[in-house]
Amino acid sequence: MKKILLLQSVLLLTCLTIFAQSDRVLVLKDRNIVVKNFTVGNYINFEFSNSQWITGYISRIKADSIDVKQFALQPTLTVWGTKDFDTIKLGTLILGIDEIKAFAKESNQYTSVFNNGALLQTGGAGYVVLNMVNSIIRKDPVFDSSNLPKIGAGIGAWILGKIQAKKNPNYRPIGKRYSVAII
Repeated sequence: MKKILLLQSVLLLTCLTIFAQSDRVLVLKDRNIVVKNFTVGNYINFEFSNSQWITGYISRIKADSIDVKQFALQPTLTVWGTKDFDTIKLGTLILGIDEIKAFAKESNQYTSVFNNGALLQTGGAGYVVLNMVNSIIRKDPVFDSSNLPKIGAGIGAWILGKIQAKKNPNYRPIGKRYSVAII
């Protein structure tokens, strides 16, 4: 009876240790609302504290740090002269979560020309150039007092587009809005 009980307890402990999962999750929060979570084995793309972008798979999550198996895609030529990508494994990087500077947005995330400022920048610069070219063709003074407000409006639109592009980057900077935590 003791042997059977001992055997059952050993089998139970073995099964529990084999199928145990990591209880820690790395989460990206937008104003304390979870936007994305990462577990062991997930792909991660982020900016390191030295402004280097790191890509890889999470191999371990500790209480205050993560282990990332780094890799890089290196463009190469095939024997037929076409472009192909080769995966280079760079090793495991152990870093604290406070060293993460930003997360890349997903490639399938929609970016609009209205949100990223491209429309205002193109329209403003195009208007200034078109105004100056038309003034030269008509032999009008380019910087005439009646033309300066029009040029200023085009430059103002371009500046607004730059501001909008700065406010809506294609990555998620860690700081006021976004935060990282391990749960």
